[in-house]
Amino acid sequence: MTVVFIGFITSSCANRFYVGGEDGWVEKPSETYTHWAARNRFQINDTLVFKYKKGEDSVLVVDEMDYDACNISKPKDKMEDGYSTFVLERSGPMFFISGVPGKCRNGQKLCIVVIASRDKKGTPYQPPSIAPAASPVASPAHSPAAETPSASYVLSVSGASVVMGVIAVLLGLF
Repeated sequence: MTVVFIGFITSSCANRFYVGGEDGWVEKPSETYTHWAARNRFQINDTLVFKYKKGEDSVLVVDEMDYDACNISKPKDKMEDGYSTFVLERSGPMFFISGVPGKCRNGQKLCIVVIASRDKKGTPYQPPSIAPAASPVASPAHSPAAETPSASYVLSVSGASVVMGVIAVLLGLF
């Protein structure tokens, strides 16, 4: 019951990602946006936060062709308030570039891949099936070295590992 509850809590939480970390949305960050994006895992309902100087920059949501060409003339969306938030509402690739001419070509552009939600409502959890252990061909009867762990033992050990991993992650968040 505890595992299900913890799993539900972690799967229903959306995250906020501050684009560029401490640098924010700038022309020459200390870490490239490609590297920053690769370190993160984006899911539906997560939020991207772009911090930049209002009046000196903006964020454009563009398609892949405009991203590759750094074309600022036909954005799908434009954000320019200096502290812009963008909720990730669908899975798949998303493309962002600076709205200031030249900054995109200097690396101020971001491509992320949004993955589907952690849980699918209405789909019951199906634990992985465990194949039966193969019997040894010519082993002496009741040899302790030839015995294999039972499926329930394997499940309890792997289940305990999952619980410990989830608890470690949750403790790391606080």
